Amino acid sequence: MLRRVFLSGFLLLAAFTVACSGDETPATTPAPTASAGTATEVAATPTPEPRTITFMAGFRPQANLPFAAVYVAEAEGFFAEEGLTVDIQHSSGQDEHLKFLLEGSVTVTTGTAAQAVRRVEQDLPVVAVALFGQRGDQGYVARADAGITGPADFAGKSVGFKAGVVPAELLAMLGGVGLTPDDIELVSVGFDPRVFIEGQVDIYPVFLNNEPDTIRSAGTEITVIDPHDFDVPTLGLTYLVTRATLADGDLVERFLRATMRATAWIEANPDAAVAIVLKHAEGADAAHQRFLLDTELANARRGDGMGRATLDQWQALADLLLQYEVITSEVDVAQVFDGAVIDGLYERGEIK
Repeated sequence: MLRRVFLSGFLLLAAFTVACSGDETPATTPAPTASAGTATEVAATPTPEPRTITFMAGFRPQANLPFAAVYVAEAEGFFAEEGLTVDIQHSSGQDEHLKFLLEGSVTVTTGTAAQAVRRVEQDLPVVAVALFGQRGDQGYVARADAGITGPADFAGKSVGFKAGVVPAELLAMLGGVGLTPDDIELVSVGFDPRVFIEGQVDIYPVFLNNEPDTIRSAGTEITVIDPHDFDVPTLGLTYLVTRATLADGDLVERFLRATMRATAWIEANPDAAVAIVLKHAEGADAAHQRFLLDTELANARRGDGMGRATLDQWQALADLLLQYEVITSEVDVAQVFDGAVIDGLYERGEIK
């Protein structure tokens, strides 16, 4: 069953980029937290040739980990040590960042893993070179007293979906417990969580690093339901480049060494990292940005180093997208993700 809810008024909090994809994490052991004294002990390229590049984040300034890594790499001089001058920009929406990447005016951008898979299916020359989200950033919330703790409890309930598309993650969760969309009431909702707070929908779609904090701050206790916890193979945000940029291996290596170095620094110094974020995100709430950053750090950790991934993870995601017709043909995931540069940095001990 399908109905629509319309809510006027100021949006409490806009959502992140477009529909995300979560993850499957093969290595769940948290990476050791670097100390402030060791987080930056990484050898930069000796006397590197100066280069100027443009980074465009896929959304407004905020503490998404791949955004924050760029802010910190600039502020702490990691880009400078690599000989990089980075023009930091932010997308104004409508996939502007991906358009500019393909046009060549942007060197590196961010995008979800699902976006990367879809673009490669469309024969566009984009490739992910680092994966931050070892699980996806989309999930669901229900009121804590509603008795809804997982997809088996969705039967007979109203379940929201955004942007006019019922996501593959929801369909996969339902399928995992023997339910179909006919067993729930699908409700088209916007990005204002008052739809949920005011009781117009039982189960509300959220970005896990965003609306749960906003809803709790409004005084509503919730249960958070993450598709990853129900064996749905989702993945999150990546750094994306074109194949032409990837061929410039030295440039990609310098960018990743600086940003992964910054990621270690962020993990060791989260309060200082938020302060740097706020220089870009003027007027943003510091506590909310810390929630966002902490969530992203937790979802990025792997036993073998943040930013890495296996092709098995990507294949599981591609299979999910194909099964639920987000894509219509098989995709060679080796063309979607190339981990050679970041793996090499870790294997040579250049990221600690």
